Amino acid sequence: MPVTPLLPLMPLALLAALAAPLVAQTGDQIGTQTGDQNGNQGGSPKNIVVFISDGGGYNTHRAYELWRGGPMVYQGEGWDRYSVATHALRGGVRPTGPDPLIQDPKLAYDPAKAWDTTALEGESGGYPFHFAAYRWLRATAPDSANTASAIFTGVTTYKGAINIDGEGNPTRSAAEAASERGMSVGIVSSVPFSHATPACAGGAHVPKREMFVAIAHQMLSGGVCDVIAGGGHPKYDDNGVKRTEASYVFVGQEDWSELAGGTLAHPDGGTWTLVEDAERVRSLAEGSVPLPLMIVPRTGQTLQQQRSPREEARTTTPGAHEPVEGMPTLREMALAALNGVDDDPDGFFLMIEGGAVDWAMHDNQLGRMIEEMEDYHSTIEAVCEILDAGDRGYDWSNTLVIVTSDHDHLLLGPESDTDPFQPLKDNGPGKMPGYRWHSDSHSNTPVPLFVRGAGAERFAKIPTKPDVFIGGGRSFERPAYFHQAEIGKLMLGLLDGQAGADAEDSRQGEALLR
Repeated sequence: MPVTPLLPLMPLALLAALAAPLVAQTGDQIGTQTGDQNGNQGGSPKNIVVFISDGGGYNTHRAYELWRGGPMVYQGEGWDRYSVATHALRGGVRPTGPDPLIQDPKLAYDPAKAWDTTALEGESGGYPFHFAAYRWLRATAPDSANTASAIFTGVTTYKGAINIDGEGNPTRSAAEAASERGMSVGIVSSVPFSHATPACAGGAHVPKREMFVAIAHQMLSGGVCDVIAGGGHPKYDDNGVKRTEASYVFVGQEDWSELAGGTLAHPDGGTWTLVEDAERVRSLAEGSVPLPLMIVPRTGQTLQQQRSPREEARTTTPGAHEPVEGMPTLREMALAALNGVDDDPDGFFLMIEGGAVDWAMHDNQLGRMIEEMEDYHSTIEAVCEILDAGDRGYDWSNTLVIVTSDHDHLLLGPESDTDPFQPLKDNGPGKMPGYRWHSDSHSNTPVPLFVRGAGAERFAKIPTKPDVFIGGGRSFERPAYFHQAEIGKLMLGLLDGQAGADAEDSRQGEALLR
């Protein structure tokens, strides 16, 4: 039986002129092709910028790429490309178990199970299984807490954990390492600032991600963050309308009262300045910025994704519904945060999350997901333009930029219920691609990673495993992968001034793949 070569989920990096070089390289080649070739510099970077598209798997990027009609800035020249596994240490939601630090093999990414096209009856949550692979990818899916913890601490942990290991011990984050080094730290998100990804990036440590009030308090009082920006305003709803009664879900009432009153102290001196107005946010992109700075737009959760109508948005195109007026964009908040941290002579660490990409995918809103990806990509373009210009004291020679995702969603082509892993259908720029959702939650599929700048070549030293499956007359392949915890280990090594991954780091990397 002939073998049909397919590259499902890969196409985000395969469009047009970018297709050939990625398709031609497999296995370790994808992890060693660039480095000096892309002009990335050695040495420890002075600055690190991490972009995370929450829930942004290969086909999330591909859907936006098809709508956009061309590749994204991080698919261009100078960027190294990798693939990362996202599996959790185990599925429990608390630090317990007979071997709390041992990887549960049932959750570890396994290409043989991830590509299994055996037809399967049954369903869960209203979504049919169709194939054994779909069921396995859904059943073993990670969450944003364990994945973001891995990215920022280099330690795999259980679902729901915020920067603690399987035994409940705090794990040191990249933001904490940056702060210890004297660098300024900024955290930006399009969802509540105390949600999982910004919490992990901001150096919080709690056993359960739902402990929003405790997370917010740690971020505000821990002395790690200098700029925080995100949703979670207690006095406004998702349409920017003032509530009749405040809802202190994402920040405690006492912390908020002091923050709003201008009396909430920062451990390093001074008091937090709260900015809620969009025009004020935009003005902070230039000139002096009051530090420490807290930006909380007048929205309960997301900047735009949760606006009304939500149910109708499952079938509408991007821009079909008017945006909430008076709301800053992710790009505007990020530029304000960057301007706030980039004057530090010791450098800066900045995390920017397109968090509502994930929320749109949970709601199966392809149109709003594309809207969120547009704001996210525009933010990356803006930062890259500043680095290209190099007129603010930093550029690609001393700044490392990482673009990745925490986890995937099972979004595939329109006939993927009968044609396993069918790619999205390209209907042309400005048109919705052909698609099918296979879940309203996460998937255990690896996600893309793009890196550029100072220290980027060190990712090529990380051990990889092939993501290849041949069976039943079909062949499936993505680039060789390593676990996303390697991102955190590498960042910590750079921040701590290590020359690079030593033999022990390599052995640990190989162990994560087993």
